Amino acid sequence: MKISFVLIAVSIMTGRVNAQLNPAIQQDLATLEILRIKNQPEEALELIKRSVLRKGNSVDDMTYLYASQSMIYGAMDSLLLSKKYADLGLEYSTKAKSRGAKAIAYRANASLYRQLNLPDEVVKSALEGLQFLDKSGKDLLTQYALNYLLYGVYSRWNDETKMNYYIRQCEKIALMDNNDNSLVNVNNGISSMFQAKYENTRQKPLLDSSFHYLQKSFALHKKNPGKISPNSFVITCVNFANYYFEFSKEPLEERKKQAFRYLSLAVQELENNHAAPDYWVNIYGIKSSFAEEEKNLPQAEQYLLQCISQIQQDKKTFYKSEYTVYKHLADIAVKKDDLKAALNYQQIAEKLLKKTFDQQQIFNTQKLEVQYETEKKNQQLKLLSQRAEFRKRQDYLYGGIVLALMAGLGFMFRSYHFKLRYSIEREKKLEQEKGEAENRATMQLKLEKEEQARLKTEQELLELKRKQLEKEALANSLIIEHKNDMLQQIQSQLKDGNAGHIKKLLKEEMLLNADFEEIKLQIQQLHPGFFNQLSEKAVQKLTPLDVKYCAYLHLQMTTKQIAQALHVEPQSVRMFKYRLKQKFGLDKDTNLEEFLQALF
Repeated sequence: MKISFVLIAVSIMTGRVNAQLNPAIQQDLATLEILRIKNQPEEALELIKRSVLRKGNSVDDMTYLYASQSMIYGAMDSLLLSKKYADLGLEYSTKAKSRGAKAIAYRANASLYRQLNLPDEVVKSALEGLQFLDKSGKDLLTQYALNYLLYGVYSRWNDETKMNYYIRQCEKIALMDNNDNSLVNVNNGISSMFQAKYENTRQKPLLDSSFHYLQKSFALHKKNPGKISPNSFVITCVNFANYYFEFSKEPLEERKKQAFRYLSLAVQELENNHAAPDYWVNIYGIKSSFAEEEKNLPQAEQYLLQCISQIQQDKKTFYKSEYTVYKHLADIAVKKDDLKAALNYQQIAEKLLKKTFDQQQIFNTQKLEVQYETEKKNQQLKLLSQRAEFRKRQDYLYGGIVLALMAGLGFMFRSYHFKLRYSIEREKKLEQEKGEAENRATMQLKLEKEEQARLKTEQELLELKRKQLEKEALANSLIIEHKNDMLQQIQSQLKDGNAGHIKKLLKEEMLLNADFEEIKLQIQQLHPGFFNQLSEKAVQKLTPLDVKYCAYLHLQMTTKQIAQALHVEPQSVRMFKYRLKQKFGLDKDTNLEEFLQALF
């Protein structure tokens, strides 16, 4: 099984700030840019903490510092801290004088919503931030960052028109700011956009344009290597290598030579800097894919083992990446008929899967807490707004009563003749006041009851969320228990030396997928021979995930729909479709969807 990835987005760096800030704060933000380009978040946080304690900081200074602190914590997956400092940034921005300070507070908020996987809120916050910059003409970096966040959302939604608009806005701003690192990110984004269009239309000029923008990114690094973040350059090199693996029509030996040249540069960058260790999966995944294409399974296995070694050298945990690599190692071992090694790799993968689940549960708990705090704050703001409106009406009422009394007194002193009439009118007014006072008391009581009902609803919501987490934990425990039972059967058969039965168990296990049973049953009822024909048409063995993709494509689901169903990016679906074509032995000009529809 081939492992190859195309990377299209990188984190946005802090850059030159065009705002009215203290010179010391401007210097700190310039240093912060260097630390973030070098992937040193801990050092960046220490710098911000010292800057916050500096005497004489203005409201604008504090807004920039808290917003930057929120974005750093968000990149480190510390969502609660990210939320805390994003709120502080927004609070200070309400008193800030510069429009740039207000905009960067919304940028931090949009970045947090991106971490929480709330794309609608990302768009809302980013557009609000841009409103402060449309007329200022300053703070180009924040303007670039907000447009890049919008590009990321519309890229996820596969909206080509808005993708193109916002990435071109980023390009324009990066050129105005003369920011090479931003230009590298833009060029990688445009390259990916052209590649996606090529995969849909198969028009070669689009592929040439994709390659052209990769060359522009590479040239910028050669021109000013110190201004380009390690992550940006590694992504450029990996995208080059992936191009030679997937799209180049040159002979295999030449494609491999070019791809390995760029991968070597990526490895050198990773070793010299603090770039994310997760990139090792992409580098060795492509190398392993080339080895598989050459039918050199031992070499493919060796590359993946080197990948594991590199990942484990980092202090942080990357269970999900390790799980992916061990699953591929198990597949390669099965192809080599090394069932003992396959079992060992599978056992390690299952342990990593449980750790990944536990890690994801912790992350999801943070997301739920942040979302709950956000909803609670919104409800409090709504209640405060209602109370303010009530007080406003109350003040108007009291003012009207005072004016009425003053007018009555003036009328009384002016004419004794109307004293009796005035007395009657005053009694009516007092009766009216009494009724209004009773109405106010009733309204206050109603508000208190609504507040109690809201608190009760919040408690019930928390209880439902807790029960849902318990159900998810139970379901995953049952899955892991089932996997362990299967592994015990394999170990038992190994002791008996029954290799044929082990292969049968592995094959049956690979076909088990509870989430897929319902749609599989529907297809079998309509076309009983569909899955048998898939196996007959394939030139390589199909995995359960391959069969699932084929079923979705046979049902004419779009790339976006499949990505939503499988909780992956649309780009991952397009890459998987390309690998399916290879497994069916289709050439590059044959449409996979038409091929699957033609089965019946």
